[in-house]
Amino acid sequence: MPGNVAIALALLLSAVVAAPAAADAVVEVLQAPAWLARDGKRLPLAAGAELRAGDQVLTGGESRAQLKLADGSRVKLGENGSLRLETLSVRREGARLLRATLRVLEGAFRLTTDAASRSRYRREIDVQFTTVTAGIRGTDIWGRNFGDREVVALLEGSVTISRGADQALELKEAGTYYQAPAGGEPSVQTLPPERLEEWAQQTEIRAGGGAQSRTGSWNLDVARFDGQDGALALYDRLRDDGYPARIRPVREGARNLYIVRLEGFATRVEARALGDRLRQAYPGVSPAASRR
Repeated sequence: MPGNVAIALALLLSAVVAAPAAADAVVEVLQAPAWLARDGKRLPLAAGAELRAGDQVLTGGESRAQLKLADGSRVKLGENGSLRLETLSVRREGARLLRATLRVLEGAFRLTTDAASRSRYRREIDVQFTTVTAGIRGTDIWGRNFGDREVVALLEGSVTISRGADQALELKEAGTYYQAPAGGEPSVQTLPPERLEEWAQQTEIRAGGGAQSRTGSWNLDVARFDGQDGALALYDRLRDDGYPARIRPVREGARNLYIVRLEGFATRVEARALGDRLRQAYPGVSPAASRR
């Protein structure tokens, strides 16, 4: 493929999953590496990416993803996680209603809905873990499959929980959690504050962790190249590894340069934090933060 055509294609692909139009779900904040699996393809997940039913979001080590649903609810996925949007539909006219089935395949998960969102929409959300399903009608829950047990913690509101042939039960008391051991009887227990804090941190975006957002105004120029081949090679490698890189051709004097860039950092600190990680993972690059 001729170099100029390859660069043009790279620029097009960089924007494919980050269009700013209205959507039923969107990636609000991201701590890479992370990926979007759609229609048999795997792309790097980008802040601002629009999501639809059938999409799968995957996070890597030390990664987080925060999604915003059309009703304002926020879905948070911890590191080494996998979340499939099995179904997702919104009725915006009349009595507004969000219907969704979210399947948590791996990792820690949290769904939160603030008071303003609850007043604007009704919601019918089923969160499916390996054997446990939590039916949500407007609440704040946290859940995870720990391997030897599945856990759903109620932080606010109420949730209906079912597992196989077991009788469904409703959690109504904030600060309790349902625990289903593999092959054992489920139980409901009180959630100690220190455990709540520990679990909550598994899904929260860490300050200074290199997070990108839809509104961030800082860039990270990972590397600059005189030739297109070097830029395309790094671009491909970063995107395969779950970083939503872009290529920006620039003119400096008589030279054409090609900058491999990551965008959307809220502060210089966030951009530099990811730059430090990339410097260790990709020898030879010299990441530098710049204001958009």
